[in-house]
Amino acid sequence: MVLGERIKRLRQQRGWSQVQLSKKLNTHQKQISGYEREIHTPSIDLLIKMAELFNVSMDYFAFDDHGDKSRIQIADRELMQTVKEIDELPEEDRTIIKAVLNTFIIKNRFQRLASDAGRS
Repeated sequence: MVLGERIKRLRQQRGWSQVQLSKKLNTHQKQISGYEREIHTPSIDLLIKMAELFNVSMDYFAFDDHGDKSRIQIADRELMQTVKEIDELPEEDRTIIKAVLNTFIIKNRFQRLASDAGRS
């Protein structure tokens, strides 16, 4: 599911019109329509507002659901070894490392979304 579909689904689940959502986000209805139709990409600031408003994580907007992620194959052997070593660290350290990695991944995905929207 793409970003626009996720925004639309969340809006509809709450029974809000595009106008109602635009007022809650202090933007215009045409912008909401553009986001839902994948014509425009919301700014990071607006996505943060949406995540707070809809009570979802930013991950919900950034990541596709592709089933069991434990089956992912890592081609980079050095990276795979690093991941194995991270897995052996104490939970507190793993939590910090995952947070840092997720920050980079989310940033990259939103940059790609913005870049893809700019080409449209």
